[in-house]
Amino acid sequence: MTRQRVALVSHVSYDAYRHDDGSPFFPPDEFDITLLARPRDIAQLTPGQVSRSIPVDIHPSGELAGSLPELLGDFEFDWVVATQERLLLPAARLRESMGVGGMGTEHTLLLRDKTAMKRHFSAHGIRVPEFMEISEPGQAAELLDKFGQIVIKPVLGSSSLDVHIVRDQSELKSLQQQGFASTDRYEAEEFIAGRQFHIDSVVNNGLPVATSVSQYLDSHEAFPLNGQVRSHTLDDGPDLELLLEFNRAVLACITWFSGVTHLEVFLDDRGKPVFCELGGRPGGAGIDTTFRYRHGISLLFASILPQIGRTVPDRGHQAPVDQPATGWSMIYPPRLGRFRGFDASPRAEWLLRLTAPYRPGELVRRPRQAKDAIAVASVRGKDSREVVDRLAEVKSELVVSITPE
Repeated sequence: MTRQRVALVSHVSYDAYRHDDGSPFFPPDEFDITLLARPRDIAQLTPGQVSRSIPVDIHPSGELAGSLPELLGDFEFDWVVATQERLLLPAARLRESMGVGGMGTEHTLLLRDKTAMKRHFSAHGIRVPEFMEISEPGQAAELLDKFGQIVIKPVLGSSSLDVHIVRDQSELKSLQQQGFASTDRYEAEEFIAGRQFHIDSVVNNGLPVATSVSQYLDSHEAFPLNGQVRSHTLDDGPDLELLLEFNRAVLACITWFSGVTHLEVFLDDRGKPVFCELGGRPGGAGIDTTFRYRHGISLLFASILPQIGRTVPDRGHQAPVDQPATGWSMIYPPRLGRFRGFDASPRAEWLLRLTAPYRPGELVRRPRQAKDAIAVASVRGKDSREVVDRLAEVKSELVVSITPE
């Protein structure tokens, strides 16, 4: 059998591409893998895992540096795979340059560019915040006057990096003097007062196969030392039904899409849903872990399958009826310095996973974006209240060892 040639542009270690039983997403007898990844991830490869590896500067706060076609030279591929938000457009461009199948830039932009997606979904009857693209903060003055509070963020941003909530004209003037942190395009949009949720789905041609609806409990504006960002799945009730229906309406606007979506949505102060943004990739933090527990499906695997010409999985096993709720927390470092490990960590049967994004010896920097956590915890419980209590227990029992620098 001829092996399928795959260019995998990866932001995680290759060991992440495994099922729960340890078997690989890409069996070596079926796939010839060229891995484009950070040098530190390539260094962890064992012989035979991939056919070849190419080091790439995958910067966490910017689009992929360099030209992928130049890096790959004369190699030929059947598929190009990427699952991280900032890698989606480079992968789409690579597909087009090589003439291989998969989603191109036109559709990828609707799941990546915050202004393009709002125009698209608004045109299909989905309520979106009023917005405008800007090149400098001062251009949003009229929008601020109209709504009293606005949000300014990069059009191609991710992980809440460089997001500003502007509450009055003096704050806008201060931001104007400060200037934007990068040369990226920016947008300003009305601030939606209410609660924020994320809806994670496995999607087949615009139809959800499996879905989890979760509520954020903490602000995404700042990430203080010893702080956290938490989320829990919704219990049965009117909010859950309303958001499931809104998710179906949003996905009906992209009937060409199969894979995984991460929808950010608000319920405003009247309880009405408002679109925030939609990503065509798995959510971060503990979302993949909790989704696997609830639905028996790996979001990472489900996002890969359509990129290699295969259909997304059917619904898997369901979580036990006595412990159906899940939640996660991104816990930020208590101090700065050199990470050594965990001196103490919780041990409980309801703790689904506890990971340390930092490696021993790495320098712990002040968090600037949502994913700059020292630990990510995922838990289960009988309902949302128990999940929130268990997240608090994890944080109280976790003792992080950081040596002052």
